[in-house]
Amino acid sequence: MSTQVNTNTINIPIVKRKNSKAIITSIGLILFGIAFYILSTTIHDTTSSLYMFCAVSGFSLLFIGLLKLFVGGKETVYLPTKSPVKSYALYFESLSGDELVRLIEQGRFDEIRTARRKESGPVRLDVQRSRDNCFIALQVMQYVPYAYENVSCVHCFEQEQASEVAACVGNPVK
Repeated sequence: MSTQVNTNTINIPIVKRKNSKAIITSIGLILFGIAFYILSTTIHDTTSSLYMFCAVSGFSLLFIGLLKLFVGGKETVYLPTKSPVKSYALYFESLSGDELVRLIEQGRFDEIRTARRKESGPVRLDVQRSRDNCFIALQVMQYVPYAYENVSCVHCFEQEQASEVAACVGNPVK
């Protein structure tokens, strides 16, 4: 099993884009906000609690909808299959950073599966994985006092190779 090593992230076929569900949700919030505000203008008694509820709800929904439309709702996507990509980290106790890099470069992923993992530790494997297992990227980091530093470049696997690697690395996100 050979690895495709990309040190330049421009070659990695993943992008960040707006999530269509988030756009629809934000437009719905904006429309409900406008509806509540229009409803508040039809109420003649401005001292009633119904008027205050409609006015405050209208402004709140409108503000949240606009905020969500312009700021939130981004997802990372693997372009060829348009599958969402999730990121997570695995921590190892029994392997050094150099040993983990050597295992990845030699394609011995079964040994990574059997290595002892922890909740946190000195060696971290950063994983970016598509939901359909057609793409996986691995990068080894090692803790040097006060921060994790790169031990390896990003190792990318696509198609059937990615499925094999994903099965060995595991998926704590699911």
